[in-house]
Parts: sequence; structure tokens; C-alpha cells
Amino acid sequence: MKNQLRLKMCLFLFSCLMAVMAQAQSFVLSGTVQDENGEPLIGVNVYVKDKPGVGTITNVDGHFTLKTDRGDKLQFTFIGYSTIEYLALKAEKNLLIKMNPDAEMLQEVVVEAFGAKTRKISATGAVTSVDVASLQLPATSLANALGGRVAGIISMQSSGEPGKNISEFWVRGIGTFGYSSGALVLIDGLEGSLNDVDPADVESFSVLKDASATAMYGVRGANGVVLVTTKRGKDEKLQFKVRANATMSWLKRLPEYCGGYEYAKLANEALAVRGDDPKYSQKELEIIQYGLDPDLYPDVDWQDVLLNNSSWQQTYYASAQGGGSVARYFISLNYSNESSAYKQDKNSRYFKDVAYNTFGIRANIDMNLTKTTTLYFGVNANKTINNLPGSEDTDKLWSACSKLTPLSIPVVYSNGMLPSASGTDDLASPYVNLNHTGLKTKDYTNSVYTLSIDQKLDMITKGLKLNVQGAYTSKEWFDETRKVVPELWYYDHRDANGNLAGTRQSVAQTVQYSKYQDLYRKYYLQATMTWSRQFADVHNFTALAHYEMSDEKTASKSVDDGVENSMLAIPVRYQGLSAKLGYNYNDLYMIDGNFGYTGSENFQSGNQFGFFPSISVGWVPSNYQWVKNNLPWVNYFKIRASYGLVGNDRISSKRFPYLTSINVSNSGATAWKY
Repeated sequence: MKNQLRLKMCLFLFSCLMAVMAQAQSFVLSGTVQDENGEPLIGVNVYVKDKPGVGTITNVDGHFTLKTDRGDKLQFTFIGYSTIEYLALKAEKNLLIKMNPDAEMLQEVVVEAFGAKTRKISATGAVTSVDVASLQLPATSLANALGGRVAGIISMQSSGEPGKNISEFWVRGIGTFGYSSGALVLIDGLEGSLNDVDPADVESFSVLKDASATAMYGVRGANGVVLVTTKRGKDEKLQFKVRANATMSWLKRLPEYCGGYEYAKLANEALAVRGDDPKYSQKELEIIQYGLDPDLYPDVDWQDVLLNNSSWQQTYYASAQGGGSVARYFISLNYSNESSAYKQDKNSRYFKDVAYNTFGIRANIDMNLTKTTTLYFGVNANKTINNLPGSEDTDKLWSACSKLTPLSIPVVYSNGMLPSASGTDDLASPYVNLNHTGLKTKDYTNSVYTLSIDQKLDMITKGLKLNVQGAYTSKEWFDETRKVVPELWYYDHRDANGNLAGTRQSVAQTVQYSKYQDLYRKYYLQATMTWSRQFADVHNFTALAHYEMSDEKTASKSVDDGVENSMLAIPVRYQGLSAKLGYNYNDLYMIDGNFGYTGSENFQSGNQFGFFPSISVGWVPSNYQWVKNNLPWVNYFKIRASYGLVGNDRISSKRFPYLTSINVSNSGATAWKY
């Protein structure tokens, strides 16, 4: 007995010791970040290396507080300053971090229009190069990570529901009106969506903001341009990267609704103020207060019926990168599952989690065919599956939740019948719409195949390069719906036998099955010639000429009846020619001139092409030697000015918006009768 008691005591003490040791592994770090002159730095990013999403920013006093684990590496990043790493070994309350200006930042290469690269100090247009590390967050979409992290970008997320929680964003606000006011997004030179890129795949991220930076895109550059370059293979040993994230989201703020008894009393008071008779008698108030008849006088918190307090998101990512002197490769896989906060009835025969699932694969392969010729082949495929209730319009769930009173209808009648309040669709039971109207699946697949050749033409003149790229894009939207209309009742009294009596609002119908499919394909061809040359160590010239053409087509039809929208079947074609010439004198004076001559079929014949020129200049006084000698506190000072014209052809969601006599329908195009 004594030995057993000693053993138990030892185990107890050992478990307590382990708990204390485990707790000691985590601690809080607090401190201040200052510049080289001892001034506090505001907005410095402080995050734990290799732990996406774990971090904070400094406040107006340069102060930060962060909970971390022993052995974590903290990174301090701020635009214009060298990154600082700090190894966390123990708790600190007055940690002081000094950051120094990054002289190499001025030599940083930024990506401009059509993939042209230039040093940051030489850029005369409004170009922002984003720190890719700041985008490594467990977000649903790369677009969701932009808000508050990229200067000049305004981001807004209109919903938190899986599949709808993708942020919209604008560069320097809304610049045009019409069908689309969002920025043009180019991924490896091809038009795409940030939703199709995993943040871990991004090598560089640039935002072109003003007319001098976007004029070469012509009719597509008015709202800014986002350039994303994905990772490529390296002449290094094979490297594997694996990441797994689990994120729990809580509903932070929800409206508070009063209970049935309180609502009834307030309703009577409101009617009394108006001089009307009370809606609920004293007897009815007692029935409501004590829950004596939950069928006719229920007390339902519809928000509690509809929602859980939290939801989960899981993301998984794996990549392989490597290669040799001849061939290099980068391959990545990603998967994400995001559940909703809806409280679903798992006993329903149509139960299927309202969720948003994404799958993605990317492969970039580079091969040196000769010393001057490089071949590139890229594949990017994405698939999303969005599960919804059969009623599909989940906005009605929220509408009914806010409009139904606690006394309107019960969740389910005691006789097993499903309820529906008399009136419009907005007063239908959110419980019924969520769990007993069937189910719908939205399936989206996107595939992009790219082939390009880079050829150095130094044999003609030094610094001359040619790139020819062709691409094929295929997209498919497939909606499958099994819609159910259940038998619904509204009981408002009891008969002489005490049974519920009322009106049948709908008769049960058999499952209505439907399928709808959209198909999209696009062919794209471009050729870009660039030239860069330096003379006498101070005269730097750059030139670029670019031609592109594309042909895209969308077919939209119901799989059941085979009817196709004939207007969508007409191909959409773009064509454009762009050029740029730049001069830089010793990193002191810069001037760039460029233009875009682009055409779109959205405009009538004779007005399909437009000319969009721009000019920009830059001056860097901080590079004068006398400034460096006499004003050492001036690290970098640049003045630039620009003027240009840009355009927008996305003025309507319909084809040929200039033709007011066309009415588009599933059966084709018909003329209006005057």
C-alpha cells in the first residue's frame, strides 16, 4: 500500500512539474522599436518566423507586446529599413530594438508593366513592391491579406460566409464606374484572380497605381494593375516545405434580441402609446411567460437556432523546389476547408455541411535549351466546391432571422409539422430553409497552361531580349441543385378537441433536380522585346515593345434543356501594342515615356482602338554628393511627376453595350419593338 501511495505521489508531482515546464515554454515579450536616431517607429511588423498569422504591429509609441515560445525567431520588418531577427529565450518587458535604413532597398528590383524589371530608385511611376512575407497568412484568399498591408489598396469583405468571404479591393479607390471597378490582376503575365494563388506560391507582388505605370495596358489599366509572379525552380538542392494551419473564428458581435415575454409586453406598450388595444391579453402574457403553449406562443431565439458561436478553417500546403544547371522546377499542392457557422440539423435527410473547399496544384518548369535560350512550361489548376442549402439564397436566412419575432412560429410544431409564417418569403422559417429545402453544390474548375521561350539577342546588340508566350485557359462552372418544397403549416388556434388548427402554406413536392453549366476558354499570345544598356557608367537606357492578342469565349447553358445563351457564344477579342522608352542619368534624373494602343470589341467599329500615352520624370536630390556630405540625416529623397491617359472597356456585363436595341436572353437575341 505504501509503495502504491508513493508511486501515485511521484506521478502527481511529475505531472505538476511537466505542466509548469510546459507553461514556462511560453512567455510574453514587450518592447519598443526605434530608428537609428532613437525615434519610435510606428507600424513595424513584428511576427514569428515560420509561424504564419502569429504577430502584431507597433503602436504610436513604437511599443509592441507578443506572446511567443522559447526558441522562436521574431522578425521586425518596416519599409525602408533592414529586417531585424531576434531569438526569444526569455520573457522581456523593456526590449529595445534598433532598426537601421536599408541602403540595399534602393537597389531592390521591382516588377513593372509586362514583367519588365527595374531598380526601385529608377522607377518614375507609382509602383509599390509588397513584402511577400507579410502576405503569409492563413486567409481564405490572397485578396483577404491585402487590406491594411499594401499602401494605396482599399479592401472590403462584405460577408463572412464560406465562398462569399472573398475581399473586393480597389487601387486608390474606385476610379471608374460600370461593370467592374476592380484592378486588373495578372499572374505570371496572364489575367487571373488572386483567389487562385496560394500566398506561399508568391515570389513577388507589385501594384501599379498611376497612369504612367498602367498606360501600356490601355483599355484595361484605368483601375490599377496588380502583378503577381509565382515561384520558380532554382539551381539548388531539393527543398520541401510543408504547412498545416487550423484556424477557429468566433462571431464577435451579434445583435441581442429580447425574449418572447419581453417582446409581448413591449408590443402592448407600443400599441398603448398609439392609442390602440393591446395585442396580448393578460392570460396570453402568462402563457408566454411560463411557456404553457410553445406551439401557438413559442419563445424562439432565431439567432441561436441559426448560428453556432464559431467555425473552423483548415489549410494544408506542400511544395518542392530545386533543379540543376539545365532544368529547374517548382511544384506545389494546397487544400483548404472552411466550414460555416450555421447550426445545421444532422438528422435531416438533406444534411451536407455548408462549406467551402479549395484544391490547387501549380508546376513551373524552366529548361535551358542553349546558353541563350530558355523554355518555360507552367500549369496551374484550381478547383472549388461550395455546398449550400437548396434555397441557395442564404441572405434570406438572415432576413428572416431579423424579421421573425420570438412569438411568430416555433422551430417545429409538436405534431412534427414544419412551420411557415403567413406573409412573404422573408418570413419563412430560417430553420426550414437551412435544413429542409434540399441542397446545392457549386463546382468551379480553372486550368491554365503556359508555354514561353526567352531568347537573348546579344549577337544583335548587347542587352536585347525577346520573350514569346502562349497560354490556354479553361474554366468550368457547374451548379447542381436538388430543391425540395416541404409541407408547411401555420397554426393560429386550436379546435374544440385541443388540436392545432390553421392553414397549410405549401404542399410537399418531389425533388426538383437541375444542372447548369458555364464553359470558358481563352487563347492568349504575346511577344515582348526588351533592351537595357549602360554607357559611360552614368547613362542608362531601357526600351520595351510589346504585342498581345487574345480570343475568349463563354458558353452558358442549362444541362437539362440544352438552351445556350447565343450572345455569350460570340468570341471576345482583344489586341494591343505597347512601347516604352526610358533614360536614367546616374540615378539623379529619370524620364520615361510609354504608350498603349489597344482595342476592344466592346466598342463600336471605328472606335474600338484607343491611344493611351504617358510621360513621367524623377529627380533624386539625395544622390548629390554635397547632400550626402552636409545632410547625412537625409537617407533617401525623391521627387517624381507623371501624366497619362488610361481607359476602361468593362462598362457593362453584356456584350456590345453600345447596341441599345439588343435584348439578351437564354433563347437568343431579339430586337426591341419601338
